[in-house]
Parts: sequence; structure tokens; C-alpha cells
Amino acid sequence: MTLESTGDIYLTQMSEDFNPQRRTIKNNNIFLVTDPNGNVLKQNASGYGLYTYDTRFLNRLELKINSTTPVVLSSSTESGHSSVIICTNIGMKSHDEPNKFIAQETVQIKREGIIYGAYFETITVSNYNNFNINLKVDLYFDADFADIFQVRGWSVDNQGTKEKLITQDNILKFIYKEPPKTGATLSTDIGFIETPPSEINFLEEGRVSFVFSLESLEEKEIKFKINLKSSAAPSEVISAYDFDEAYEKAIKSDKEWNNVTTGFLVNNEDFNEMISRGSKDIKMLITKAQYGDYIAAGIPWFVTLFGRDCLIAARQSLMLNPNIAKNVLLTLSKFQGKVDNPWKDEEPGKIPHEIRFGEMARSGQVPHETYYGTVDATPLWLMLYYDYFKWTDDKETIEKLWPTALACFEWIDKYSPKVKGYVAYLRRSSEGLENQYWKDSYNSNIHSDGSHAAPPIAPVEVQGYVYAAKFRVAEIAGYLGNQAMKAKLLQESWALKQRFHEDFWIEDKQFYAMGLDKDGRKMEIITTNPGHCLETGIIDEKYIDIVANRFFAPDMFTGWGIRTLSEDTPLYNPMSYHNGSIWPHDNSLIAYGLAKAGKIDLALRIATGMFESARLMSYKRLPELFCGFPRKYNRQDPPVMYPVACIPQAWAAGSIFMLMQAFLNLIPDAQKREITLNNSLLPSWSEYLKLTNLKVGQAYIDIEFRKTNKSIVIDILDKRGKVDIIIRK
Repeated sequence: MTLESTGDIYLTQMSEDFNPQRRTIKNNNIFLVTDPNGNVLKQNASGYGLYTYDTRFLNRLELKINSTTPVVLSSSTESGHSSVIICTNIGMKSHDEPNKFIAQETVQIKREGIIYGAYFETITVSNYNNFNINLKVDLYFDADFADIFQVRGWSVDNQGTKEKLITQDNILKFIYKEPPKTGATLSTDIGFIETPPSEINFLEEGRVSFVFSLESLEEKEIKFKINLKSSAAPSEVISAYDFDEAYEKAIKSDKEWNNVTTGFLVNNEDFNEMISRGSKDIKMLITKAQYGDYIAAGIPWFVTLFGRDCLIAARQSLMLNPNIAKNVLLTLSKFQGKVDNPWKDEEPGKIPHEIRFGEMARSGQVPHETYYGTVDATPLWLMLYYDYFKWTDDKETIEKLWPTALACFEWIDKYSPKVKGYVAYLRRSSEGLENQYWKDSYNSNIHSDGSHAAPPIAPVEVQGYVYAAKFRVAEIAGYLGNQAMKAKLLQESWALKQRFHEDFWIEDKQFYAMGLDKDGRKMEIITTNPGHCLETGIIDEKYIDIVANRFFAPDMFTGWGIRTLSEDTPLYNPMSYHNGSIWPHDNSLIAYGLAKAGKIDLALRIATGMFESARLMSYKRLPELFCGFPRKYNRQDPPVMYPVACIPQAWAAGSIFMLMQAFLNLIPDAQKREITLNNSLLPSWSEYLKLTNLKVGQAYIDIEFRKTNKSIVIDILDKRGKVDIIIRK
């Protein structure tokens, strides 16, 4: 399987054996993707495997009982860090007793897996026959040590050597040695806890067999753990003996998370589950690396530090826990560009796009060891910097990161490519991204006739980000006593706003262009991109109504959400990645902008679409994206999943919190020790909403919102610390 020549390094190829059904668990740097049976099938095209540091350390984990595959009855990864899968048998013969038949659905196979420094699994086999049976449980293991880019279809140069499978101290060891250029040694160590295997067959790719008899109503446990090791990366700390101990510690960690995050309670159980799911997914994706904490972008393809993704997810999650934003800001600042490096698309002051740790990145086959091919991460860093300031008044962190902020502005003004003076992008790396903003598909930038726009390209929303960054961070400059910088930033933001409308407005379409191409020609198509500008302040007030209402025309609003691209546009495809699909984070940013513009009713329409979509999805979880098919009927037209979407995904998980902040129109100002609730509304599907432990500055607040016949009643239940709540209606 190889990538087509599309210029899109993130395209994931499907083939006939692709299965969109995935069960995913993650804890810190390790994650597992399986089919619903809990199996990792060899040579699958679905990304199944056990991974860490952008490498698949296990590409087969398959269970058979008496040479048959169990039938899955239930399969849950609801916790995020662990899985519980209940299976039963098909009709089969008793092992070594060809004349004894075991009827279907008389043997239960329960698989409990968890990641906690390693992968632990306990398999419990129970006999519900009224007679003794002989069983043989076979576990098949294999490790290909494939780089994540290779898993997605890239070819690899100069692969290393996979050594002969060995056993050592009851541990099955797969070992891989990279070529001399990188020289790392990787191993997958499978240890059997308490009960050793009856047989290990090295000729069958690590088949491990357990042979035993079970009396009626008797059960047998098989326990193992898988430890992933690499000399190129620090190993996870293993502090558990087996599944039970790991699960106990993981539940304790969940409780600690709940104690430091805002609590949410509504009178709609689907909505409660959706909120809880978002919080669990954010926790699941938070990763503690040796260089700092961040939110991994999404499983399975983007489990690493992505500048744009974790910045947006952290902004969305400020209402949940502002400390997430602090860690993201600090971690990304460590990788801010220092030199001009075309191979990595790096320039001084630029915030990185993506960091990878696999063999292909470390050997230089791809530029992603630290890759800077993004135009929007730098202004987004500044926007998060300001929002964190308004939520926390953390002067120590703000002062510490001020040099990073100044370098960001230097990149924006001095080093970034320009089109008609607007910040733009242009790929310089031969293996980098052609399109370097959030719609980074090879075919996402088009003109009204369907032709591709040529770079450098100045995306419309990036100009809004730059405006917001300069206008807002001017306040921080004044706060830190740098009045000259404050005046400079205000003047530059004012000048940008003065010319923005004329250069991006499409008069005959009464909307803003997607961007400008290399010649300054407008990309005159209707997209969601200008929606990101609503909250930035760059759009003149007299055009807000026109832009806001345009999103709810039938060619854009499906009933589930707003499409990325109008269905009246060439190349529109509701099943595409960026040309007609629905992205929850995209919708949440538009809703947030609508609320800031005073259009909370429209923000609620988006929130309702997202809620009604999530309630029909597994675990009430919003995916990275879903298809943009219209919702003509409530039952016959459910939201349609996009087959290779990341689930869970950071800015999809964060969307619910930004949507709530939008319809509550909650505005923090830690410097004034205030929270403003500006014309707050509740959705039609919720009569009650309570927030507990909402943190602004050093204060914590408990607030209750209740519907009455005439309005919303807002009660301040408790305040801990100095903060004023201003309610405007």
C-alpha cells in the first residue's frame, strides 16, 4: 500500500480490508487500537496496533479458543484508559476430545485490558456447560516496529533488522535494531503473570498456548503485560503488577482529574454524557513528555504534539481547566523556531506544527522530528497566551513567556511569507505540507471554477488570528509596562482591519473569500473559514449579520452542523476531508464568534446540531469530523461517520466546552476579578445547568442556571476567593 501522488502527507489510504470500527485506549505515551473483539489483526489496513512514540510495537494480538474466533457480545472502551470485552464461543469441539461437542454460547471469554505504563490484559474463561471441557487458548503476537508514517502508507528507506524471537525469564521478546544512522534498539516484551504458557511456538509468529480443563461453572484467568522499550526514548514507568492494580490506580487518577476540573451537571442525561465524554477524552489525550505536557491531537494518526491542534483544544478547554493552556504554551515555546531551515519549514519565532519521534523522523526521511509547516500556530499561540492571561492573571507565566510572544510577532512581521502584505504560507520543504493551515488537504484551496489556488496563500481566518493577536496582546504589553509595544500593536491591528474588508470581501457573493492566492486573487468560494474571524474583531460590525446568517443557508447548514464548503461549489463532496464535511471544532469556533457578536440564538443552533449528532454516536463522543450529508429526516438521516477520522480527537473533545461558553456567553477577566454572563441562554434540550469549581484567577465559583417561563435565572451558589459576577440581560 502506497500513498497516491496527491501532495498530501496526511492522507490515510483505505483498502478492501479496511475496517472503520476501532476500539481505542490510551494512557500517556502509549495507545492501543483494536477491532471490537479486542484483536489486532495482522496486515490490517485500519491502524490497529500497540504504539508509543510514533512506532507500532505490536501489529498482532489475536485470541482463538479451540482454533475458533470468539463472537463479541459487548465491547467497551468508555473509560478511555481501559477496555472490557465480553465474547462467547461458536459451536466447537473440546480440545483433544473430537467426540465431545461444546455448544455455542456456553463458554464466556472476558478480556480486560488497560494501559498504565505498559499494556496489561486479563483473560477470564468461564464454563457454563454442566460438564467438564478441555480448552486451548491461543494468543498470537507479532511486532513489526513500523513507523506511523509507514502504517499510513509511506515507503521506508533502509529498514533495520528484526531479530529472532526469543524467550527470557518467561518473557517473549521481539527485538528490532534500527540502521546505523539512528542506531536505536526497540523491543516488545510480553510477560506472563502467575501462569506460564503451556507452549510457545516460535514458528507461528509467537503463538502462545494455554491448555487447561474447566469443570462446570469453573473459570480460568490468563494474565500478561506488554512492555514497550526503545533506546531512543524514555520508557514509561510501570507501577502496577497486573490489570487489577493498574485499574485501581487509573481510577484514582480519574478522581484526581475530576477534583481539578470544572464540574458540569444538567438535567439531560445525553448532555451529561457528552460533557463527561469530552472531559475524559481531554484527560486521555493529555500526554506528559520529557519536554513538557501537551494534548495529543488525535488517535490513531496524530498522537503527538501538534501546534495548531493543541492550541485550539487548550483554548476550548479553558472553562474546564486553564492549567491545560499553561502547559501547552510552555511546551510549545520550547520548540519555537530559532533558525532558517527550509527542510523543516522553520523560521525564527515560528511555533511548530508537529513533532515526531519515529525512525523516519529521526533518520531524516521526513522533516517531522520538529516540523514547522503551519501558518496559523504562531498567531494561535498568541491568542491562547492572551486568553490564559484573562482566565488566570498568572503574571509569573505571562512574564516568562513574553520573549516567546515577541518572537512570534517578529515571525509574523518579518519572516512569514506575504501576499499583498497579509501573512501567508509557502512550502519550502520537499517533503512538507503543500497547504499549511487547518484545511491542509491537497485539494482544499480552490477558486470558484474548481481550479487549485497557487501558493503562497493568505487564508482569511489567519488574518483574523493576526489581528486578534496584536489587538489583544497589546493589553498584556501595557500590563507589563511596555507602553511603546502596546501602542505599536494597536496601530498595526488597526491598520490591518482597515484594509481587510476590501481585500477579502466578495461583493456579488456577499461573503468573505477563503483566502488570497499568490497573485492576490480572491478564492471566491463559500467556506467556514471566515467564521473563525467572527470572534477576532477583524470583521466590521455592519457585516456581522450578513456573515452570520450565511452559515445557516441550506447549502452550508445540514441540520447536524455547518459544512466546511458550500454544496454549490465545484469539488464539493460530503465524504471528503475538508470539502463538505462537518468538523465539530470548526462549528464551535463559529458558535463562539456568534456569541461574542451577540448572536447567541445562532450559536445555540450550532450547539443543538452538535448535541443531536453526538447523542447518536458511540459514547456520545464527537469525532474529528463526520460527513456533510443533509439531515432531511430525523430518523432516516443519522450523522454519517467519516471512515478514517481520529476518535477521540482533541479539538473535537474540546468543542463541547467552547459551545457551552458560547451559549452562556461567559467572559472572564481575572485582572478585574470579574466574570460577566452576558445574556446567557440555555438550549431547548436543557432546563438546568450547574457549574462547580469554575476557576477564574485564584477564585472558584459555583453557578446555577435555571429556565423559568420568562427568562433564565442565574444563582451564585458559592464563591471561594475574590471575584465579582456581573449578570447582563
